[in-house]
Amino acid sequence: MSDMDYYFALACDATIEGMREGTGGPFGATLVRNGEVVCAVGNTVVKETDISGHAEMVAVREGCKKLNTLDLSDCVMYATCQPCPMCVAVMMWAGIKTCYYASTKLDAADGGFSDQHLRDYLDGKDTSTFDLIHLEEGREDCAAIWPEFARLNS
Repeated sequence: MSDMDYYFALACDATIEGMREGTGGPFGATLVRNGEVVCAVGNTVVKETDISGHAEMVAVREGCKKLNTLDLSDCVMYATCQPCPMCVAVMMWAGIKTCYYASTKLDAADGGFSDQHLRDYLDGKDTSTFDLIHLEEGREDCAAIWPEFARLNS
């Protein structure tokens, strides 16, 4: 068995375990650092009643805690399915540069898990699904956060 096969097997095992226990959906991920498994997890949306409990998000959270860092740039993600935009964003924020995935967003959609509305919104194809409103004036309280941040970090 190749390393990649092993990493995907761990993700699949965690996924199936979570589905059988009723704690998560059909998604899993394994986070690997320098050839060592950091964690292998399944989706925890149902277990935690947390819509952000996607497998890749859970893996990043666990990886950051286990490694005591916010920088996972030396890690690689192995996901059982193509990550949604939220998961791609969190991996990028964590510095992960590579994510291998098996099933596609179309496979997920066929299983009742479509994220096309998110992709269409982010591509600018459909802005009717969410209103993102910038308040340009009257929020001096929010503007004051940035100088305070700079002061605390200088």
